[in-house]
Parts: sequence; C-alpha cells; structure tokens
Amino acid sequence: MPTTHVRWALLATGLLLAGCVDDGVRPCDLWTASAVVSGRVTDSSGAGVADAAIEVQIAPLGECDGAGNWAHSKQVTTNAGGYYSADLALGNFSGVRCVRVIELASGTSVRGAVEFVGGCDETRPPGQLNADLVIP
Repeated sequence: MPTTHVRWALLATGLLLAGCVDDGVRPCDLWTASAVVSGRVTDSSGAGVADAAIEVQIAPLGECDGAGNWAHSKQVTTNAGGYYSADLALGNFSGVRCVRVIELASGTSVRGAVEFVGGCDETRPPGQLNADLVIP
C-alpha cells in the first residue's frame, strides 16, 4: 500500500496530466485575414496633399450599399506626395468587406470592397484596394 506522500504525488501528477488535455485550439486556428488599402489624396488641382490624416474603416459585413456600421478602423498619414497605405487585419474572418476611407480634415470619403485573405491553407497575398481621394 503506498504511503501518504506517494499517494499525494500520484494525485498531483494526475491533476497535472488532466490540465494537459487538448483545449481544442490548434496552431492552424490562430490566423488573421489581411488586406491592404492604399491610394493618393490630392487637391482639386491634382497636387498631392502631404501629412493628411486618413482613417480606413471596415464594415462588419461585405455589402457597401447601406453600410453605416464600422467594426474596425486604422489611421495613417499621407507622405510628401499624398500617398498612403494601410495594412488591415480582420482577425479570424476572411472574405469581402466594405471599407471606407476618410480624409479627416475635410470629411471627404470613398468606399470600396476588398477581400480579406487568410486561413490555414491560404497561400494568396492579402487583397488590395486602391482608394484615391480628391479634396475639394
């Protein structure tokens, strides 16, 4: 018959092993879908607008018509030529989503759809959307 110390050691080992049970999360489950939205902000003369604050918003559903609810957003700034680029991550969801790009000072905006690409067996690069803005 095992001693008390041996019984406690066996009980502790059993509890530790019970904690090692598969919790259902596999490395393949931990992926993030991504897309890139880029473009140029110009004024009415066609000149690039430097240092413009840009917000890129992502709708929770794919449709752009009637999209008014925005689930995620990212802010970037244009470079000296008026160009911007935003790398977007959607989390563990892939597919086409509507995005809205806003130049914050003027409120000028444009919408478009981009495919967020990701998944365990996905080999394609992130979706790309070119969204240019002309500030009046």
